[in-house]
Amino acid sequence: MAKQFACALTHVRHEDFFLAKWIAHYGAIVGRENLHVVLDGDDWAPAVDLSGINIEILHDAPRRRIQNDRFMAAEMSRRANTLRKRYDFVIRGDCDEYVVIDPEAGLDWPDALQELGEDGYVFALGVDVVHGPEEHAPLTLAQPFIGPRRFGYMADTYTKPFVISRWNNWAGGAHRLINRPVRMSAHFVLFHMALADRQVAQDRLAARGGTAQHRSFVGHQTDRLGAIDAAGAVGDVLDFTEAKQIAYQQFPVEPDGSPAKRPRKSTDPRAMEPGVPIKIPDRFVGLV
Repeated sequence: MAKQFACALTHVRHEDFFLAKWIAHYGAIVGRENLHVVLDGDDWAPAVDLSGINIEILHDAPRRRIQNDRFMAAEMSRRANTLRKRYDFVIRGDCDEYVVIDPEAGLDWPDALQELGEDGYVFALGVDVVHGPEEHAPLTLAQPFIGPRRFGYMADTYTKPFVISRWNNWAGGAHRLINRPVRMSAHFVLFHMALADRQVAQDRLAARGGTAQHRSFVGHQTDRLGAIDAAGAVGDVLDFTEAKQIAYQQFPVEPDGSPAKRPRKSTDPRAMEPGVPIKIPDRFVGLV
């Protein structure tokens, strides 16, 4: 029996805003019937239209961050590898991550995915979109995210292996694949939107339990929120093309020049802790 083209897989907990966006974004690419959403826990229910989507409830996930990352990596890898038997390509990522094809490539999704080749995976170039100090309009589901938000960091942390076509297992927060070197995509870009709006980020933290969560989650989430304030101190931003050249040269290799198993930070003096500061080019406006 011939395989279907592609599906998309994510897991969520106490999430409405980004889940609704994830459904709209990937539903347009693979079809709503090929979306697979794993709900973390039965103590909540998303206020999102899930009709026609494949839903599963996952029980007993640990509530400490590192243990939860490892648990979810194993659980989602198992599901992705099972889905791979039905689909040529399995897209897997968090619900606040949206992968697009750089319009400069002039490709559609079926053609763009051919670059996976025999290796069966590829890393999308990551852009961590952060609410900029001059971006005053709130982020809403009624309009695209890229447009009202144009500031971000080209980030090793969010340069991620987002799709597989052969057996692979993710590790940690899905930032790498086990026993696979980094292979940078020529045209896929991953926009990470968790910090794209201060109010959305604060509401998300509260929905997840605020300070009542385990301290490992509270510390990580509050540290990340600090990146919004830090964005006001950024001076000049790099041209997207120049930042991309830096990323392609430095993310896939260790300091000694050997292949890296997860993207490495840029050593460019203009890089900051979150990554290389950039303005998102006009060609991406409206794609997310």
